Amino acid sequence: MSASDPQSALAGRRVVEIADHKTAYGARLFADLGADVVLVEPPGGHATRRLRSPWFSYTNAGKRSVVLDLERAADRERFRALVASADLVFEGREPGTLAARGLGAEELRQANPRLVWTSITGFGQTGPQRSWHSSDLVAFARGGAAYVTGYAEDPPVRLAGSHAHVMASTVAASASMIALHHMQAGGLGQSVDVSVAEVVASMSHITGVGKWLDDGLVPRRAGTSLFASVPSGAYPCRDGLIYLMVNRPAHWKAVARWVFEETGQEAILSPLWEGPSAARIEDRHLIDAFISELTERHTVDEMYRQGQARHLAMTPLRGPAAVVDDPQLRAREYFVDVVADDGSVVRQPGPPYRFERTPARIRRRAPSVGEHDDEILATSEARRRASDSLRVPDPAPAPAAAAAMRGGAAGSAAHALAGLRIVEFSMGMAGPWIGRALAWCGADVIKVESRSHPDVTRQYVPPWAPHLGIQSRLSPWFTDWNAGKRFVALDLTRPEAVELALRLVAVADVVIENFTPGVLEKLGLGADELRRVKPDLVHFGTSGFGDDGPCRRYVTWGPNIEAASGLAASSGFAHRPGAMTHFAYPDSVSAAHGLFAVMSALEHRRRTGEGQRVHLSQLEAMVSVFGDVVMETLASGRDPERVGNRSRHAAPHGCYPCAGDDRWLAIAVFDEAEWKALCRVADKPGWLVDERFASMQARLENVDALDHEVAAWTADLDAYALETRLQEAGIAAGVAQTTEDQLHRDPQLAARGFFEEIEHKLKGKVVANGIPLGLTGTPGRTPHAGSAVGEDNDSVFGELLGVSADELVRLRAVGAVEDSDEIPPELP
Repeated sequence: MSASDPQSALAGRRVVEIADHKTAYGARLFADLGADVVLVEPPGGHATRRLRSPWFSYTNAGKRSVVLDLERAADRERFRALVASADLVFEGREPGTLAARGLGAEELRQANPRLVWTSITGFGQTGPQRSWHSSDLVAFARGGAAYVTGYAEDPPVRLAGSHAHVMASTVAASASMIALHHMQAGGLGQSVDVSVAEVVASMSHITGVGKWLDDGLVPRRAGTSLFASVPSGAYPCRDGLIYLMVNRPAHWKAVARWVFEETGQEAILSPLWEGPSAARIEDRHLIDAFISELTERHTVDEMYRQGQARHLAMTPLRGPAAVVDDPQLRAREYFVDVVADDGSVVRQPGPPYRFERTPARIRRRAPSVGEHDDEILATSEARRRASDSLRVPDPAPAPAAAAAMRGGAAGSAAHALAGLRIVEFSMGMAGPWIGRALAWCGADVIKVESRSHPDVTRQYVPPWAPHLGIQSRLSPWFTDWNAGKRFVALDLTRPEAVELALRLVAVADVVIENFTPGVLEKLGLGADELRRVKPDLVHFGTSGFGDDGPCRRYVTWGPNIEAASGLAASSGFAHRPGAMTHFAYPDSVSAAHGLFAVMSALEHRRRTGEGQRVHLSQLEAMVSVFGDVVMETLASGRDPERVGNRSRHAAPHGCYPCAGDDRWLAIAVFDEAEWKALCRVADKPGWLVDERFASMQARLENVDALDHEVAAWTADLDAYALETRLQEAGIAAGVAQTTEDQLHRDPQLAARGFFEEIEHKLKGKVVANGIPLGLTGTPGRTPHAGSAVGEDNDSVFGELLGVSADELVRLRAVGAVEDSDEIPPELP
């Protein structure tokens, strides 16, 4: 019988996953929402079953297992029959591997033209390095994330867990849902080509090419502080560390007053430090000293509670042992019990979001090898025939949507999401990045702003012309998160503005918001009001700690979640308190999961006509992406050991120094053949006969000596030349690239057109990190950037909603509709 649940968002969908480390987490997202995920494993089961970690049980819960030996003709035929009954194939084999056996996407789509085939590979299906070897560490390095994680005095470092692969599979799941949406609307299936390195480059875009081209400074590791936010970082308390991030002028004033009240340091009240972070960057170290004088007087919990009472983004930097006992997660019953094969109960992280009508849940434990062979193979043909009845096109779109499909504001018919309309009430990154991706796919995304409460990315002072002051249209981060949208401005404290917002929601398919829980309700735009004007609305919200529980109104930014989730304390080297990224990683995590959730809720609406509310807790999403690490703490009660770049399963496995200033090469060796190849490339025959390195187990036991030897060998060699030599020998290796490297020295990113050139309304053209969805049949694009606050008021309110010119004049006069008062600067 099928594993599909009729009361779930993805009921009736079948996903055929060819077992791989890169696909596992993303495929489980489908299973949590009720899709029938069939895990195709080789005889004996996939190698991840034998890892010394909970990875397999965590990432494969809810799936069914079938054993097929794709080297045998009979099993290849069984695989073809299975795929003929599927909606989606989700695979991570090296490019050309399946096609060489007659099992490629184009061949199998002949029998199932509506099939979506999603491939996740290290570097993508095309380009000169498509066949290069990759690993989670190598992708984290090549994608630019490692170079900006940790401390400048240490090597670039990865995060605890498998974040390159987890994020790539989450993005691939989102892209697959977009491709299925397009197929269901009357299109054909298509191939989705997701490059892990591109996903990493995209998720770290805060330190990406837009920022570098704007200020000329290559971001690098800087401990726990953020280069663009002052103050920010982990500050010492009597019993640990508290993480503080200040992103708004009002928050700075609150911090300064608090420091002065308790320490008497009057200098911190200097008016020269008021305003955006740019006013404080040069005095970062002095400000940090003043704040430390305050924090050292208190415990972590005292700072946490008092800081939040002052509406400051303060969270503890803590390990997983504290996280699993967190009162907020306990109140929300985030951790769940799963009954294992032997009848024991295993506790693990639950799904990262809450669906109002179709709850995401773990429906069964991970399967044993081939547990469902008979039922899957016996029902494939029946499933294929039945699936035809599920694949009915959507009803004809409404006139506004049809106009968009013909090339209106929502994009052209060639775009996967043409005809879809999104209204966005969001700031920062987690919400806006979802809208950015949807706009790239052709949706009409309308962002509602307020002149009195501008998006933090609009609080931008150009470093090349600070005399210009705040220039809300020039921020590279505003481009990264908001390009391609339309912009209206409303003062939502006025009833006329609220009524206009509700009229806008009434013609939308989706609302995205990321305000503190309760804010929209106070404005008259809560879930009940939105549902009243649009009963089938998909309403997606995200917040730091979720929409219920004792901490639901706590203030957070992405780095606060990195600290509070246990990830920072679990990552980095043993001599450090942890390691943090410099690209607000939790925002990318939340956005990728949010995109999948939105598309899944739309799928449920297509099938049933029901809208629903979905809410994502950024803390829970963050814990979910390294859930296998957290499961070990749930079992042992102890925090994991910080091991830097080392692995339990591979050695050598690290970032090794190369010639030049701060140049590093990630190397990962997983078996004896690769070890022998490394010894040949290094011309070190002595390594082969050294008993300390005679086997993988021996190398793991003597990893300090091994790393010393490898580092001594690489230290005087050019990183890119050595990368090529190792790759030619079949070894996963990748330079720890800067954003400058990615733009000018990465032939793979260049060949695949990763960086996007976008028309900017003030600058002419700008370059931004790409959107890594890999939709080969319906590639997206970004039509414009640099919009002003309220730039599209007339077209949205007048043309879309039918508000008369006289009424718009009145609404402007009473302050309900706002226009930008910013004078565009004369640019060089």
